[in-house]
Amino acid sequence: MLATIVCLAGVFVVLLISEILDQKKLLKGDDKRQFIHIFSGVVIAFWPWLIGWRTIELLGLLMLAVVLLNQRQRIIDFHANLNRRSYGDMFYALAVTVSAMLTHQKVFFAVAILTMSVGDGLANIVGRKYGDKWLYTILGHTKSVVGSMVLWFVSLCILGVGLFFTFGTLNFSDYLTLLILLPPVLFVIENIAVYGLDNLAVPIVIILALNLVS
Repeated sequence: MLATIVCLAGVFVVLLISEILDQKKLLKGDDKRQFIHIFSGVVIAFWPWLIGWRTIELLGLLMLAVVLLNQRQRIIDFHANLNRRSYGDMFYALAVTVSAMLTHQKVFFAVAILTMSVGDGLANIVGRKYGDKWLYTILGHTKSVVGSMVLWFVSLCILGVGLFFTFGTLNFSDYLTLLILLPPVLFVIENIAVYGLDNLAVPIVIILALNLVS
């Protein structure tokens, strides 16, 4: 029970800090959303070292319930100043539960959640800041070349470092194959999974790929 409280407290602290920064006008709109997106994912990625898989599944469903409640009460405005329709927060919560159902390998779970949260979050931030001159449209949604390249690079780094600790499960050939093939696959998924669906699709594809070669 104490470990579960610690896990929930970690996410609560991220939300609390985001609200404090919002009140001080240091974090607004999409920047606030990405702050929560990134740092909540960093906390959640390490849950398997503290609590069991069934508990993670239930906490993911609890997160989904909180997100749905928040859409009615607007306790925390995830979509402030967001000029596009997105269900990313719901898919984010679902990703936690589904990822815990698909793998019981701690490193696989951590790699999947970190790639989804940190990779996608940084791609959004960097793309908005530096990618306004290199834009393209897919399925009616505007994307940034710079942002997509950031996702590719960050996913490569997370996979490269994270899977380094799985040599008992993956051999070097599989490790190298994943580093070469998985980032471009994630690049494609991030581009075609619109309305925030990439938050769910990215970790699922990562875990399925890791399960396939392990």
